[in-house]
Amino acid sequence: MDFTAWKTDNYKFVGSAFDYAYNNRLNKFLSIVGVASAKSIDYELTGSGGYGEMPAYDGNNLNEAAKKRGFKTIITPQEFELTETIGYKQAKVDKSGECARVGKLLGNSAAMTVYLHLLRMFGRAYNSDYKGGDAKPWAATDHPVASKGSTGRTYVADSDAGTFSNLITSALSVSAITAAQAMGGRMTTPDGLPLAADYNLLLVSPELEADAKKICGENAKYRPQRNPDDNTNAANPVADLQYMVVGGGADGFTKKQWAICDPVLMKEMVKLVYITRPTVKQHDLDNPWKDAYSAYADFGCGWGDARQIIFSNPS
Repeated sequence: MDFTAWKTDNYKFVGSAFDYAYNNRLNKFLSIVGVASAKSIDYELTGSGGYGEMPAYDGNNLNEAAKKRGFKTIITPQEFELTETIGYKQAKVDKSGECARVGKLLGNSAAMTVYLHLLRMFGRAYNSDYKGGDAKPWAATDHPVASKGSTGRTYVADSDAGTFSNLITSALSVSAITAAQAMGGRMTTPDGLPLAADYNLLLVSPELEADAKKICGENAKYRPQRNPDDNTNAANPVADLQYMVVGGGADGFTKKQWAICDPVLMKEMVKLVYITRPTVKQHDLDNPWKDAYSAYADFGCGWGDARQIIFSNPS
């Protein structure tokens, strides 16, 4: 007699609930974080770079290209796993409901694990213990503009190229945002070309969401025409701005922290790297009256450039 037949159809209920819970949780962050797949132990994320402006041509001699490089960040994914079991009695009483519950909870845990790692990446932007490929924290006043080569997998800064800042200390306001946008307008790529970023997404802590709504409008859908910092009914200079909250629980931005970014460039320069995307698998147990499901993921995240985002860390 087959004592495990009751397990046969469980996976279709668990799996569908898992996929829905995972995908639904992560949608917000995927507007500013790109997704990449890795087939090796780690992933190399290369920052911006190029050949710069073309020199004049004399009609005879070719101008050989010399690439100016940014920096390379090494992202090393980690494995994560969580197992839950379904008992025979629970499945017999409410098979689809119990399977959906387990799938949803495992999917939520998988999604929130990825989500928390992304929040921590932003929260650690100001922390000198967490450095990128240019040996600086993500938010810094002295990022090297370009590298002059590498020693193994470590890139050496080109001191002749100078430095740039993507860190200010202004409290959130319309004037602070426009100042940050002007600062971003002077950003250049490692080869000296204008970055030409569109800093139109405001990232705020949960405590600053009310202020973000005043500046951007409720749910970032309504575009207010009046400047919320001005009592003269002057036009809002950031009326095309949208916002996103980057914080939850103890992770992400702290009370006064905020940032302004180009979401298109963010997806190119900030990556969520999967060796294995979150998935759930059914597997055997020695106990014929229990059905086991394990959620698993192998991922990491990191940033390869700092020009596309300007952080503020007010005192």
